Amino acid sequence: MRETTTSSSRRATCRHELLATTMLAGLALSPVSYASAQTATSDVVTLPTIDIVGKDGGPGGRFTGYSPDMNKPAAASKSKIPLLQYPASVQVIPREVLDDQQAIGLRDAILNNASSVAVGYQFYDQFIIRGFDVGANIYRNGLRTVAVTNRETANLQAIEVVKGPAAMLYGRIEPGGLINLVTKQPLLTPYVSVQEQAGSFGFTRTTIDATGPLTADNTLAYRFNGAYVHSNSFRNFVTNQNAFVAPTISYRPIEQFRLNVDGEYQNTIFVDDNDVGVVAIGTRPANIPISRYLEDPAVTTAHPNRQQRAYVGYDWTYDISSNWSLTNRFGYSKVAYNQAITGIGSINESTGDAVRRLWYTFQTREIVSANLDLNGRFSTGPLEHQVLVGTDYFKFDQPAFGFSGLSPFVKPVNIYNPIYDGVGLGGYTRDMDNFYFVRRESWKGLYAQDQISLADNRLHILLGGRYDWASFGSRFSPTSLAEALAFRSVEDKAFSPRAGMVVQPLPWLSFYGNYSQSFGTSGGISPTGLPLPPQKGTQYEGGVKAEFLDGRLTATMAYYDIVKTNILQPVPGTQFSIPVGEAESKGVEIDIAGRLSENWSVIGSYSHDDARITKDNNAAGTFGNTGHRLANVPLNAGNLWLKYDFLGEAPGLSLGAGLVVVGQRQGDNANTFQLPAYARVDCFAIYRLPLPGPALTAQLNIRNLFDTTYYDGTLSRFTIMPGAPRTFLASVRMEF
Repeated sequence: MRETTTSSSRRATCRHELLATTMLAGLALSPVSYASAQTATSDVVTLPTIDIVGKDGGPGGRFTGYSPDMNKPAAASKSKIPLLQYPASVQVIPREVLDDQQAIGLRDAILNNASSVAVGYQFYDQFIIRGFDVGANIYRNGLRTVAVTNRETANLQAIEVVKGPAAMLYGRIEPGGLINLVTKQPLLTPYVSVQEQAGSFGFTRTTIDATGPLTADNTLAYRFNGAYVHSNSFRNFVTNQNAFVAPTISYRPIEQFRLNVDGEYQNTIFVDDNDVGVVAIGTRPANIPISRYLEDPAVTTAHPNRQQRAYVGYDWTYDISSNWSLTNRFGYSKVAYNQAITGIGSINESTGDAVRRLWYTFQTREIVSANLDLNGRFSTGPLEHQVLVGTDYFKFDQPAFGFSGLSPFVKPVNIYNPIYDGVGLGGYTRDMDNFYFVRRESWKGLYAQDQISLADNRLHILLGGRYDWASFGSRFSPTSLAEALAFRSVEDKAFSPRAGMVVQPLPWLSFYGNYSQSFGTSGGISPTGLPLPPQKGTQYEGGVKAEFLDGRLTATMAYYDIVKTNILQPVPGTQFSIPVGEAESKGVEIDIAGRLSENWSVIGSYSHDDARITKDNNAAGTFGNTGHRLANVPLNAGNLWLKYDFLGEAPGLSLGAGLVVVGQRQGDNANTFQLPAYARVDCFAIYRLPLPGPALTAQLNIRNLFDTTYYDGTLSRFTIMPGAPRTFLASVRMEF
């Protein structure tokens, strides 16, 4: 606990403030550290501040504050190196930010709060970091999981955005970075939260979060998170139904050993809206209502997409000594898809008549991921070493089959005057399938790093490397699954080095630099049916990290320069992709988060990213894209979210507002059309009732307050996703 001295100017209200803040803090109803009050018997009286932003973030771990502790490591680092001494940029979005913004999906949670992050293709939870598409393979507690859409955030404690190549730790990933989801863990203090949310377009969501010990000696504890969503959309015909459960069991028989076993199951049924949206006419999105549905509802509503996702895994850590520990993680995830999409393949821009194609497919994706890490500390003379030695294994399997192309049962549509008189799939049978695709990938990796500290802990040098033995194979066949299975895998070996340095002249300030390489896999489908070449990246980065206001406010500024080869660009109107020769992304990003005072909290970022194609894939310059900006990457973007907790003036009340500004983006790598710049304003109000018994919180969020028309991202001229208009989301949460 801290001690706070208050001035005599507040003596008139001291008794009321002390009563109110003590009640609120006792019920853990506010995420801030309440200022102490004073008695009326002296000019200056010091009382302890009641701070519920502690190790576990208050009840249920919800009150985490807006910034991470820079003296603790990020989960994604796989090490015990504090963030302030880690020679790379890692941005953490804590649970309290997700709650205040009522961020239900990953897309909103990350785009509203992180620098240098954008989106392109909208079907999956897929992100662009530092100019490069990092794919839809999200990491969960350090293990890669299967690509999905509509991933739930109900069981997340934090989201980590790792910037730049992390191949040394994670194998064949893309150089822009990665997203790591940190899940809620069982707590020994019993806690139950039930929240009901309701909002625009028929949106409803019910969530439950329950945790506590299972045995009297606290060796076993549990946590259960569940969510159910049902909603329509501002887009015509679009619906979504999502059920999610996530149980976790924690076992700690002795102080040195801890084991977590957890699982997730998610069943999502939704009418597709992510393969068309609106289309480009000329150099801008078509001037049509953003609610207009250009797919064939006779197909998509009669055969809604279904996604069933399952995950089971464990992690255990054994503390060999105070300086050495061993950690093992394992995860298995699988998703089964049934997709019915009627995307646009071509359009007459003069008349607005568009030809639609059918994509009707069944596919599964399975991932097995595991690693074993040894962390340790030791000294050699004046040098302090913090080492990590590890090995990991990854296996991915994806068979898919269905129909892709023109169908006699899917009619053309006029984007200005759509007529919904389709016949659905008509006489379609599985015998009409013309699309068979198989992709398999696996690797085994060994990695090691040593962070050497010297000069009275003011200089830290990180040296590391990884060696991969990888196998990749894929094949597309128009005739049979057996033909698709008859592919030859490509065997690759690669070394991924990493070097970094941190200079820490003051305990709250550090300067860092790093050099790293990545070795990734091209995940698209080649028109030839053969595997696409691997993607490789190289990054130089430098920056500064700092803590202010006794650690309440953190800031990071970074400059980066990344070169990547064999990035993919889609072939419009098809499911295929082709590699581009080389692209470079260089820029500056700034992130701040934390508390400006006892009342004010802030999270904000700014990025300037110049991402361009530097070499065309075709020596003859057929594509002509050299010098063009990469699609979906704004040159400038920023966001700012402020919250004010009223404390003594109006105990329990919090108000906040956010601003998201995104510059103009190119819609494709040929730069034939652009998505216009936009600014969006959001706001919210929270009131926590100081009631005896269960704690009650009422909240209202308004997104896009001024009803701005904007576009989130695009895949091609035929797939531009509009952002939502003004929406309201109200919630009531009861905590026991």
